[in-house]
This record gives sequence, C-alpha cells and structure tokens, in this order.
Amino acid sequence: MNELKPATRYTSTSLHEAVKLRLDEPGSFSQGVVPHTIPQFFAEVCEKYPELPALEWETPGAGVDGWTTLNYRGYQKQVEQAALMLLSVGLEERSSLGILAFNCPEWFFAELGALRAGAVVAGIYPSNSAEAVYHVLATGESTVCVVDDAQQMAKLRAIKKRLPRLKAVIQLHGPFGNFVDQEPGYFSWQNLQERTFSKELKEELKAREGRVYANECAMLIFTSGTVGFPKAVMLSHDNIIFEGKSAKAFLENMIIGSERLVSYLPLSHVAAQITDLMFGLICAGCVTFADKDALKGTLIKTFRKARPTAIFGVPRVFEKMQERLVAAEAKANPLSRLLLALARASVAEYRTTLIEGKTPSMSESVKYWLASRLVKRIREIIGLDHCRYILTGSAPVSVEVKQFFLSLDMPLGECYGMSESGGIVSMNVGNQMSNLHSAGPTMKGLTIKVQDSDGSGQGEILMRGRTIFMGYLGLREKTEEVIKEDGWLHSGDLGYIDPKGNLVISGRLKELIITAGGENIPPVQIEDLIKKELPCVSNVLLVGDHRKYLTVLLSLKTKSDATTGIPLDALREETVEWLRDLDIHETSLSSLLNIPSDLRLPNDAAAVSAALDIIAEPKLLEALEEGIKRANKNAISNAQRVQKFALIPHEFSLATGELGPTLKIRRSIVHDKYAKVIDLLYK
Repeated sequence: MNELKPATRYTSTSLHEAVKLRLDEPGSFSQGVVPHTIPQFFAEVCEKYPELPALEWETPGAGVDGWTTLNYRGYQKQVEQAALMLLSVGLEERSSLGILAFNCPEWFFAELGALRAGAVVAGIYPSNSAEAVYHVLATGESTVCVVDDAQQMAKLRAIKKRLPRLKAVIQLHGPFGNFVDQEPGYFSWQNLQERTFSKELKEELKAREGRVYANECAMLIFTSGTVGFPKAVMLSHDNIIFEGKSAKAFLENMIIGSERLVSYLPLSHVAAQITDLMFGLICAGCVTFADKDALKGTLIKTFRKARPTAIFGVPRVFEKMQERLVAAEAKANPLSRLLLALARASVAEYRTTLIEGKTPSMSESVKYWLASRLVKRIREIIGLDHCRYILTGSAPVSVEVKQFFLSLDMPLGECYGMSESGGIVSMNVGNQMSNLHSAGPTMKGLTIKVQDSDGSGQGEILMRGRTIFMGYLGLREKTEEVIKEDGWLHSGDLGYIDPKGNLVISGRLKELIITAGGENIPPVQIEDLIKKELPCVSNVLLVGDHRKYLTVLLSLKTKSDATTGIPLDALREETVEWLRDLDIHETSLSSLLNIPSDLRLPNDAAAVSAALDIIAEPKLLEALEEGIKRANKNAISNAQRVQKFALIPHEFSLATGELGPTLKIRRSIVHDKYAKVIDLLYK
C-alpha cells in the first residue's frame, strides 16, 4: 500500500490536493478497512482470481452464441494496454479523462487505465449537448477524451478548439470520419490497441502508479441539476472502495466468484460506478454489458443472457417492467389470469408476513410453496429467476410498484444515497427489510442523523463517514455550504428515523413548496397519494410555491416508442381498463382529450398549445377529481390538499425533456414549460 499523501484538510476542491481520511470513525468496520488505491485493489483481485470470468459483452460473430467473455487475467492485460494508450496520446497526471460513451468494456478499460496513469475519470452522459460536454471537459481539466461513436465525436469536433488542454480524442466504435487516425489529436481505439509500446513508456506508467494515493481524487461525478450546469463531485479512491466494501458487508450471502451483474445504467452516475465496476471487483463477479437500447426495451434480453444475481435500477426501470408484465398478463386467457392473480396474492401475503417479523402459518406456507412455482415462471421469462437482491433508488418509488414486485417474489430493496455521499448510505433489503416504506438502516461505517426536526421527528438528513466526498471541484464556498467542519454532510433531503432505526425519506428541502400562507410542503408525499388513488396516471407534479393553494399537473399512462423513448398516443392497457369502468372506450390519448394526435409533442410550444386546448370527457374529469379528493383525505393539513388539476398531453420522458439522465423529474423545466397552463389554475 502506498502511504497516504500529506494533507491538512478533510475537504479539497483541487485535483492536485489530497484530503485527510476519517480513519478514526467509530466502529470496528471502518477501522478494519485499510486505505487502498483503486489500481491496487484491481491488481489484487486480478491476481487472486485470474481464471474467473470478469466481463461479458455481445460481439456479433464471436464464439458460439455471439458473446465474448473475458477473465480477470485478460481484464488486467486490457487495462494495462489502455493505460499505455492513454499515456501515449498525452494523458497528464492529475488531469481528467473524459468518457462520453454508453456502457461497454472499453469504458472499464479506459477508466482503470486512467487511474493507473495517475489521472481522474470524468464520465459524461451520452445525452449531453455539445455545450454540456464542454462544461465537463473544461471543469475537469481534461487532457484526453474517449467518445463512443461518430455522433459523439461530432460534439467534440464542435468544441475541441475551445479546450486548449485537450490533446486527444479517441473514438471507440465506427463509422469513423476520414480525419480519425489522420488528423493530429484524433484516434481510433482499435488502432491504438494494436500498438506496441516502448519499455520507457511502461516504466513511466509504473512510476506514475507509484504516485497515486488513496486520499486523492479518483473520479468526478457531475450532479444533474435542474438549473445551470452541474457541479463536479470529487470522490477519492478511498471513498469508492470503502463504499463498495460497506455495501458488500451489508448484503448477506454474496459469494465470491459467483455473482453476476448487468451494466446498463449510465456509468457517469455514481450508482453504476459502485454497483457495476466496484461491486463487480469486490465480489470477483462477472459483469455483462447491455446494449444501447437497454432502457428502450432490450434490457430483459440481457437479463435472460446474464441471469444476474443482483441488480440496481432507478424506479422508472421497474415501472416500465411492470407495465410490460401487466400488458402481457392482460393478453392471457381468463383462467390463466385468475390463477396468476391468486398466486401473486398468496406470495404477497407470505412475503408481507415475513417483512412484518411474523412467522407464516402452515396454510400460508403451503399456499406460498405452490404459488411461488407459478410466479417463478415469470421471473424466468424476464431473466431474474436467480436474482437475490433487487435494489432501487435515486428517485422515489411508489408502494404500488413495490407491492407488485413483492407479489412476484421479488421484493424491491429501496436505497438512499447521493453523489456527495459516495453512493448508498442506507438500504432496505434482504433479511433487514422490515417494511415497504423506508430506505432501511444505515450502511456499515456510516452515521446518519436528522437535524432541526419538527414535532414529528422530520428534518434534514445529515451523514458522516469515509464515503463522504472530498468537495466540489473549484467551488470552495459551495463545498463549505454542504460539508461542515465537524464532517457532517448536509444532504438537503428531508426525512426521519423510525422506531426500528430505518431511514424514511419524505422530500427535498429545495423542492419544498412554500405556500403564500407560509406552509412548508414536501411535494413527493402528496404526489404519491394521488398516484395511489389514480392507477391511470403516470406523472403527478405538485404546484403551489408562493401560491394561495396547491394544484397538480397530471399525465395519463401511454405507451412509448421502444427506439426513441418518445411517448406515443396509444393508451396503456391498465389505462384502457380503468376507463372501461367509467364506460369510456377510447384507446388513444388524443381522442380521449379531443386534441390532434400530431400536435401533442413535436416541440414544447405544440405541447403547451395542446394542453390549453384539451376538452376531456366529463366522466374522466369527474373520476380524476374524485381520486384527488380521496388523496386529500390523507393530507396532513388543509394547506396540503390539492384544489385544482390540469391534464397535459403526454407523459414525462427523457426524449421530451421533463426527465433528467437519472429519470428524475426536472421540476423547474416542467414549471417553465407549462407556465400558461399553471397560470390558468390560479384564475
């Protein structure tokens, strides 16, 4: 182990400055984890398990089934070659390597190679605009950038002249422009990979690796803000490794060499870095890479191939999965639907009994044994029959979704964390699960407390431990706003700790709606109440900041294009069935709302115009109003009751801009987009 780099502070806002580590945190777990650099840890795993499968990806024409598998020995060789490639094109120490690509093995090779060469990794969302890419590369002091394909290369061509430190751009996949491998500073990954490098360059790599320290920055995670460009969260080698080991200690029965993971969430997000790359190493597991269309419908195909033993997904992933399963179930014959409904009810009853800490009765156990055989077939169809841990986080997940997967014998374990905390800080999963509404107990080696709690115990969530980030790159004041001298990270999230020690998330300070009467209202709670009462509704967005009363925007559930993710006009099966109960027999949103189907969403102006022209069936409006009234009965106070609502002409989506890269609602974007619609609710 390299000695720690001398440091005088626990925070840093520079790539050239190390931090002090909180090695004296209470508890034997923290004190038992020795600081390592990621390259050191990677080498240990590769040398200990050289023959175990490490990475797997689809390669047309390869092997028997078109897939390539790489063991840990080969993984280590690929990373060394990548490190030499990056050195040869000018990657500087303590600069960053930008990676603008969808998940693939080269992402891992480039990342681990850059860390060996003493650099920092800065992932970039493939959906980012050229200007957003420029922000990441300029902020991160990038000297090399790896891009996915010609589409991403075009973004770099547009901004490269404005980045004087950027020496090289490396393209992974074709088609390649005629300037690649011809003009200075533009390379193809394949050509670089075929090069043989000198002994001097290999010695330089070894020397650089010897100058990498566990208390230095290893990674920049750019937080997705709703206004302006995101800040760069600096995570150290120790932050990342400690987070992975804490997660491994929390999850029971993880078997070294036997775990299988699927990489599909953006690797520019901290969750994928921990669950895919780091957790894969800690378990010496095999990571299978999904294709670019994973979130548009091909993910189940990858699950069927990989048969993962653990997965992490944002709530929207599981909502989409639920929609597909419900749609498939609706097409089955009546007897099959009845049997499945009975089986799911028995499984849910048995699982709920266990979660409540009770012992199931003999009849419950027998019914569960029989029912589980039937629902197992569904898990096999979607490739999750071997999955022991199914984790979700990054955004609120409804109880309805949790109950659906519980009935399929796949309890969703909710996690809580943030980029600044280095990933997950609490987890409600496995034998620790005692309810369906919390984010579970705190991870090992971390401490959570609630500050300035109100009469109900709710307040801001604070956390402390070795996973807490170093600081925001170049932003000392912003860093000092969230990390205080006593080491506590102020999350900006609201919650409380229940009697069993579980963390319950109730909202976000910055998302708090403050009414004209001065009432502080967390929107997520109210939005979830309405969703529960109205199964036809996809999105609920609460409005009321500095207003006299609360209103909501509602979108109905429709299908979406599997390729583009754009919401379609066709209603989902569950919406159609809900409408039938109202004696409404429309199957398209445009006919239901009496708007032209081709004017729903070509652009923001068209969507707003369509929203203003909606003339919905009175029976529909009456049913929606009744659902909101039922939700209002559970409101904490009169000020938290919704008074009016408006329908909008399509679901929120990434493609139409209302959702960010991690599928969270971009509230300010929606407010601005539908400002005219909102104003009408207050007249």
